[in-house]
Amino acid sequence: MVYINLSGTTEPFTGTEPFTGAYNKRLEQNRSKAAAEAQRAERKETGTMTAREMLGTSVEISEESKEFMAGVAERKAAQKAEREAARAAARAAEAESGNAFIGTGDFKQQYLVLSENLYNNGFYDKLSDDEVRDMEQMLKDITSGMESINGSGLNRNFLTEMSHEAAKLELISSVNALNYFADKYVPEEMRDSFKEMIKQYESYNSKKVAAHKSIYDLRDESMAKLPAPNTVNAADKKTQEDIKASMEIGRVKHTEEQEQKNKEEYQLLFESLMQKQDSISNIFNSLQNMLVGYASGGSKNSNVLAMLNSRNHTAIHNMSAYWSRLLG
Repeated sequence: MVYINLSGTTEPFTGTEPFTGAYNKRLEQNRSKAAAEAQRAERKETGTMTAREMLGTSVEISEESKEFMAGVAERKAAQKAEREAARAAARAAEAESGNAFIGTGDFKQQYLVLSENLYNNGFYDKLSDDEVRDMEQMLKDITSGMESINGSGLNRNFLTEMSHEAAKLELISSVNALNYFADKYVPEEMRDSFKEMIKQYESYNSKKVAAHKSIYDLRDESMAKLPAPNTVNAADKKTQEDIKASMEIGRVKHTEEQEQKNKEEYQLLFESLMQKQDSISNIFNSLQNMLVGYASGGSKNSNVLAMLNSRNHTAIHNMSAYWSRLLG
């Protein structure tokens, strides 16, 4: 069975609450423990403690109580079987859809798919509350770039979202970062399962990136079809320079060979980053220069370069920030 969310996508219905994050799960557990302790304290004060709570005190247990206590293990086993059935149903739905990230977007973020895989495999079990929060936040930061162009647009900021060229770089960056996260933090026995999720993440987002165009990308393409403006007066000079720059950017085209070479050059820089062959700031300066040079078609026009640097600075900064944390 599936349900349709407001973004028009379908997600499997397993009869369980949607996964809202490992840290939220931990907080729920902590609240439950605190409530149980408060009830225990109240029962102790009123003299209504259970037999187990009064362990070590001489008490007489009724046959009904003994029967109830004997059934605790059976109930726990049944609850465990129910959880396993829910996970199996989720895996079956995932196999049917072909990709666990289908259905993410407006109401389900991509980091939750990755975090749920780790949660189900017991990755968070021995971590402290702070460690759970930090690990999950790292996944959220790494996937935030792809998240910003995912979904129907309900939660997207079209004026600040990444350019098409920045999105291509962000996908390469985040896939490398997730694999680095796996090798650094995920135990070997859980790693294959998590890396399968990374492959699905890359496959899903490759299609999103291919189709993505920011509002400025669309503007550049539209401007490229117009004749060059003529300067009317000095007051209009800056505006017309911007128009000419936008037109020049919109006319840039790349061959498949150029696309492949650009990806390979990006990848080489990320390999240098992961091997710590240069500083993070130097590598991301190189990545920004490479992105701007590629998006401009190798232009030497200072207005074109300034426009592209301005548009792509935030994306580069965000990538640099999560890599700094990951490599720290």
